[in-house]
Amino acid sequence: MMTSPTLEDFFAPLILRAAHHSHRQLVCVDKDLATVLAGFDETQAPLIVGSAEHGLSWRQAQQKLGQECGHIVVEVNAQFNAEAFCAIVGCCRAGALIVLRIADGVEDMPPSVQRLLRCLSEDDSVAFHCHWQHRLPRERSVRPQTHSVTQKDAIAAVEKVVTGHRRRPLLLSADRGRGKSAALGMAAANLMMKKPRRIIVSSPSPAHASTLFHHLKATLQVDDAGQKIDYQGSQIRFIAPDALLQDAPAADLLLVDEAAAIPLPIISQWLNQYSRVAIATTEHGYEGTGRAFTLRLKQMLDAEQPQWRTLKLTAPMRWADDDPVERTLNALFLLNGDDDLATERADMLETEWVKNVVIEPISRHQLYQDEACLRQLFTLLIAAHYQTSPNDLARLLDDDALLIFAGWRNDKLVAACVVSQEGGVDWQTCQAVVAGQRRIKGHLFSQSVAAHLGEAEVLHDRLWRVQRIAVSEPYRHQGVGRRLLAVVNQHAAEASVVGVGVSFGATASLTPFWFKQGFKPVKLGLKRDQASGCYSLQMLKPIQPLRWCDLALRLFRQSLPIQMLTSHQRMETDIAMSIIAGLPTTPLPEEVRQQLDGFVAGGVGVDAALSSLQAWLYHHIRCDGKKGENATLPILVSRILLGLPWSVVCTRYQLAGKKDAESRIRDYVHMHLTT
Repeated sequence: MMTSPTLEDFFAPLILRAAHHSHRQLVCVDKDLATVLAGFDETQAPLIVGSAEHGLSWRQAQQKLGQECGHIVVEVNAQFNAEAFCAIVGCCRAGALIVLRIADGVEDMPPSVQRLLRCLSEDDSVAFHCHWQHRLPRERSVRPQTHSVTQKDAIAAVEKVVTGHRRRPLLLSADRGRGKSAALGMAAANLMMKKPRRIIVSSPSPAHASTLFHHLKATLQVDDAGQKIDYQGSQIRFIAPDALLQDAPAADLLLVDEAAAIPLPIISQWLNQYSRVAIATTEHGYEGTGRAFTLRLKQMLDAEQPQWRTLKLTAPMRWADDDPVERTLNALFLLNGDDDLATERADMLETEWVKNVVIEPISRHQLYQDEACLRQLFTLLIAAHYQTSPNDLARLLDDDALLIFAGWRNDKLVAACVVSQEGGVDWQTCQAVVAGQRRIKGHLFSQSVAAHLGEAEVLHDRLWRVQRIAVSEPYRHQGVGRRLLAVVNQHAAEASVVGVGVSFGATASLTPFWFKQGFKPVKLGLKRDQASGCYSLQMLKPIQPLRWCDLALRLFRQSLPIQMLTSHQRMETDIAMSIIAGLPTTPLPEEVRQQLDGFVAGGVGVDAALSSLQAWLYHHIRCDGKKGENATLPILVSRILLGLPWSVVCTRYQLAGKKDAESRIRDYVHMHLTT
């Protein structure tokens, strides 16, 4: 009987081959950590991941995103973190081994980890040195070279935004690891060296722009701290999205990095304000995917800037094309399912499909057993949501609190709703949460609303929360989502759940959908969500009479006007209107109507009649806002409801001054005062 080679003998040829092809190599082993580490040359000691005691914790590994490393040894056990794993693997350069050290008791690990190991064992590009399997990766034939779009191509495309025709924005998309942010920085540096230019950079946070500025400074050979650089008459500086929207300083070029976390209405306004814009966004990333955002952004560009250009950066920076690890990770975490959606579109348009959609629950066990079903579900979620990460995939398989409802048509999954079971918490814990003494995991909606209202009953009641709802693009706006929620509500009633809640990034299109399904607003987030770039809106559909839901709605209506004038001043006007439009209407008091008559006649100014104008505008948007003249209504919302200064309103809507703005407001109110 032949004995297995030592790990040192096993690793050495794998490292040589990976270096020869400029690829990385996945290896699965089941030895103790000391034995695994002894398999490496002392000069190439690996980074240990998943163990704070010996190397990096999962949290620390995730923070390495964008940096570079060599070999890594990854602890695979019940605490395995798929998102952090993808992030650290993306840092590995060519010639590196990624060794998965599999702990004992595989059968006791979460289903997501068991699935990962099952898929790896079926992938012949993965090497195994375990007691149950021993193999080298299969040698693959060299694929014909295809043209890759390189970082050099991206730099040239960004420079052309400035030197070419105006109003031709560039959309630069790429998977992680392609040097997209670096290309923006180097292009900006090239432009600044050629002649004095003013360049603005915006992204969800200064941290998101750090890679761009790092490469900018390296190209300019400057060591300035911060994110405002002056260079030979040129200047580049970072401005946060909200501040840029409000101040709109002049610039020769606007660079938008990591655009998927910025609301589309903000990007739309930037495109109107600036004639030369380059937008960079990540599609498939180590930490998730922004595929849904890219699709929506392209639709917006088609409508508003038809001369826009696009470039997809395909050449990897740290390894060569056709890297087996990248291919394996895309398959493991289902990040390459776009083609499935394309075939769906083609074969469904001729049929009367709505009646044929069958909606039913699917169990986690079904998903674990049926890889094709899991792939369809996750592909659908990726296409419908801004960011869907590998950890979301793990939760679908592992989380006992999740329920999944699926809409099928001819064996194709065309709609899905992921529901989280919340509440049912003991009274003592409920009281501690409301008092601010405790936080508990897994009760996002119940805990937030209970603390907001000071009502322990919210957390004690059993609720369901719609975590994700997704309908395949060609099936949208046909009532499929409504039918899906009706089935969810029916099952919730049968389970004696008191209500179904939802928390989502409020947009002008999403908010009316939830109002139409009978959901009532109970809380509006004070800050923009980092993933969607929108304010979080929490809504509830009571299944049983709920005293605290009525209380929450009254508090919401009372608080909204004050929030609009303070914490939500920078909310997009169409989103503000979509929230107001769903609220119940109340008659206008006689004194308000009387003052408005004086305002229309010219005897009272906007600021003096602000309270009455605000009351009327809330009433008007609820009753007749859609019939209003779209060009002027946002001016009223900006000044009267959001309280933006006259100077900002005039700049944003290109008005001659305060007198011009007041005249437009007075004419609009005069035209629509009957409502």
